[in-house]
Amino acid sequence: MSFKRDSLAVLLDRVYVNYTSLFRPFDKTPRQNLLKVFASVDAGMYHQLLGDLDFLSKQIFPDTAEGEYLREHWSSKTAPLYAVAASGEVAVTGKPNKTIPSGIVFEAVSGEHYFLEKSYRLDANGGTIVTIKAENPGQQGNLAAGEKLSIISAIPAGIDSEAVANGSGIIGGIDAETDEEYLARVLATLRNPSRYGKRDDFALWARDASAEVSAAWEFKNFGVFGAVLVQVIKGNQIDGVHPVDNLQEVRNYISSNAPPVLFEVRTPDIKPLNPVASLPPQEDSQPNRELAENRMKVFLQLAAKPGAKITAGSLCLAVIDEVTITDTTVKLGGSTVGVFTTIILEYPYIRAVTRE
Repeated sequence: MSFKRDSLAVLLDRVYVNYTSLFRPFDKTPRQNLLKVFASVDAGMYHQLLGDLDFLSKQIFPDTAEGEYLREHWSSKTAPLYAVAASGEVAVTGKPNKTIPSGIVFEAVSGEHYFLEKSYRLDANGGTIVTIKAENPGQQGNLAAGEKLSIISAIPAGIDSEAVANGSGIIGGIDAETDEEYLARVLATLRNPSRYGKRDDFALWARDASAEVSAAWEFKNFGVFGAVLVQVIKGNQIDGVHPVDNLQEVRNYISSNAPPVLFEVRTPDIKPLNPVASLPPQEDSQPNRELAENRMKVFLQLAAKPGAKITAGSLCLAVIDEVTITDTTVKLGGSTVGVFTTIILEYPYIRAVTRE
């Protein structure tokens, strides 16, 4: 829903139509029925007015505001994070010393388009590395190294129509943060309005740096010089966890806001946690298996962090609800009392749940 004020002419026409639709002068009804006509039309107008006021009252508070109003009202305190287009290097071949003009459009197998922002020249061996940028922002523009692209615009003479993603691939494409993610950052700002480098401030700065960062943690006294270590990841336990590509962007943002403190930004190694679970025979159904796996992932979304210790018992308790699932067995490392431990450079992630 969005608030809209209609013009006076529109309102006059609407009220007139309402009256004429309810008032039937040729019906054999008592004259007092005109009061019902007036009451019905007035009630309709007040109902809409109160609905608009109810909608507007919700936009005052961040936890009830809708996306566009949430951003308009709180962007001065917490800047929204929008989608970013991917870019990267591509190997282009052809005849030696041929010029590759700017504006050439490449297409990936997925159908995503990329363009060349400046001109290049092939070297004496007939090859060069060019930098291209995705036409549309978002992570759908990311390509792994080695993936092929085709030139779909006019191909200059002497330039091969096929290119290959080079180096680290085409990376840096980021989806805009969701309303829920932006709300979480707004609430974090309201609860922690002053940041000067105290506990958890570096993690909050990392979250504000890029929509690619979905979670961040900080650790003191890292390395020989006792720096603050900021660990960042993207994704979640439900949809998948991935390393953050553009760490330099996070470093630059923290440097522009933090006091002159030695710090390091890293993305942890994703360490797969693969529990083995079994349900009682009378409850062992596919829906219950999916429910048990989802509950483990939800628990880990709350409990997982670099340097975490996850026990088989905690996963077992996360699954049981005494109604749908009354009992279960969960093993880590082949044991029902198994413990999965990570150091601060590692992050635990449930990649798969197997069954006995």
